[in-house]
Amino acid sequence: MEVVWTAHPARRRPQDIFLVVAVVMVSAWAVLVTLGSALLAGLAVLILTVSVAPFLFPTRYRLDDDGVEERRPWGRKRRAWRDLRRVQVGPGAALVSPFARKSFLDRQRGVLVYFDGLDAAGRDRVIALLRARIGAPGDAAAPAPEAAA
Repeated sequence: MEVVWTAHPARRRPQDIFLVVAVVMVSAWAVLVTLGSALLAGLAVLILTVSVAPFLFPTRYRLDDDGVEERRPWGRKRRAWRDLRRVQVGPGAALVSPFARKSFLDRQRGVLVYFDGLDAAGRDRVIALLRARIGAPGDAAAPAPEAAA
């Protein structure tokens, strides 16, 4: 059993790339004008780009017999099934967490699995696999992928 796919929201929603670039550039311009520092304006560009990186860059997911893996251009996050306690399924993503109850550390310790790049059957297969391996008690809405972009 292995499910592998790539989520790349920017490829599927190219019209939103312009919005991201516009917000980053206007923010950098505002920092430059108000503070008069090109260094801080560059830092603003860097911080904003990092914050929208899950939207801009592809993320490869793998669900296998060992656990859940999220691979991005700058790193990899892997969690074993035995370490995961809760799954929350939302319309565009599922949060798998090592905590049995909601925690402010969910996004850092858990894995946010985006369904982008999956058809309806693939999405249902991933949800069924997550629920079978982790359990179904936490089906509250997970953070929507649009909130990350």
